[in-house]
Amino acid sequence: MSDVLNKGDSISSNTNRYEVIQEIGTGGQGHVYKVRGNEGEYALKWYNKTASTPEQYEAIQMLIEKGSPSEKFIWPLALCEGESPDHFGYIMPLIDTSKYTKMSQYFAGEIQVKRFEVLIDACIRLAHGFNELHLSGLCYRDISFGNLFVNFETGDIRICDNDNVTFDNLKDTDEIWGTSGFMAPEIVRGESAPSSQTDLFSLAVVIFRMLNLQHPLQGQREYEIEISDVESERMLYGTHPVFIYDPIDATNRPVPGYKDIAEAYWPYYPEEIKSLFTEAFTTGLHDPHQRIRESIWIKALSQLRGQVTYCYHCEHQIFYDKTMVKQTSKCPKCHHTVRILPLRMKVGNQIIMLNHDSRIFKNQIDPSSIMDYDIQVARVEIHPKHPSVWGLRNLSSDIWTYTTAEQEIREISKNGVVPIRAGQEINFGGSIAIIR
Repeated sequence: MSDVLNKGDSISSNTNRYEVIQEIGTGGQGHVYKVRGNEGEYALKWYNKTASTPEQYEAIQMLIEKGSPSEKFIWPLALCEGESPDHFGYIMPLIDTSKYTKMSQYFAGEIQVKRFEVLIDACIRLAHGFNELHLSGLCYRDISFGNLFVNFETGDIRICDNDNVTFDNLKDTDEIWGTSGFMAPEIVRGESAPSSQTDLFSLAVVIFRMLNLQHPLQGQREYEIEISDVESERMLYGTHPVFIYDPIDATNRPVPGYKDIAEAYWPYYPEEIKSLFTEAFTTGLHDPHQRIRESIWIKALSQLRGQVTYCYHCEHQIFYDKTMVKQTSKCPKCHHTVRILPLRMKVGNQIIMLNHDSRIFKNQIDPSSIMDYDIQVARVEIHPKHPSVWGLRNLSSDIWTYTTAEQEIREISKNGVVPIRAGQEINFGGSIAIIR
């Protein structure tokens, strides 16, 4: 059987037979097809003769035996062979492209996202996905936009091309794995093989670009490169990488009018998330053991999600920062001074804005439940007859207590509503919130 399959061709796994429907993608290792089996439609990655090596076969077999870390991964399900032993491939779930879009299309401007929560949720789920992968003893090796799909309505994600995945901390550095701009500096310099530590650097790059639309290392230095080649990329990403917002080294700042799209976002983020990015691309840039762990990203991004609010002049989404109550802030879109803020809820060290459409999640009110970022426990509701009266509906199974204006303690069970007013204290059971 050849490198290319045709419509109607059949290939077989140990237990099923699949018919080729159409080609849906191609790459350096081979082609991807939509196929039909006894249990429905799947995707088939079919390796060309050069990539059909015994090592690749064994690698796919290992992944199938280990099983997928979670539903976020488009994981190999079965090895398939044709009539010739010179070619093989593997069956995997088929991505619903009516819902999921390649992340690269977002950066190409083909997808418009109006709500920050969708981008933040995608980053949270991405961090959680790689946390699950690393906990299973594996690393990805080639995180890049071409391998990531996002549902830009919900923030859900899918991670594909999982034949990149291998055991963590392999020592072989003969083959460079990764995509330019995403590889950790030590891989670019040829000093290290891919590992969970290098994955953490790539993850930080993706999160920064998702939220700022600019590469964290592409500023003045890249602008000054006349001809981009291997040596210039090695300097930019490997031997002399500098964060565009490095607090000490200002030689790689965004270039006004040329390489400055991050300037429309970075200044308006709360200091906490900016500090985390700064740590990731200063200390973490040079010391693999000081990189930001996935759980730290999830916690910080969940806090950022709670800080989303609105400019009440143009309805553009902005972020609450505690400095907003101490100094004049302006909306990045309409440039009006932000004078009105909704009530906000303080839980521990975290601030959650109580907008008209706010949703509260378990990990925002329970510090011991970092990974419960998808479990909604409350939402803000406006009284249908009295628009000035807002409440917080309990969507959890826990019983809350609060003190009324008359100093009575009341219980709120599931689907009950706590009135939102300044000075209100709400006991969620494991934590206490104060509304300001």
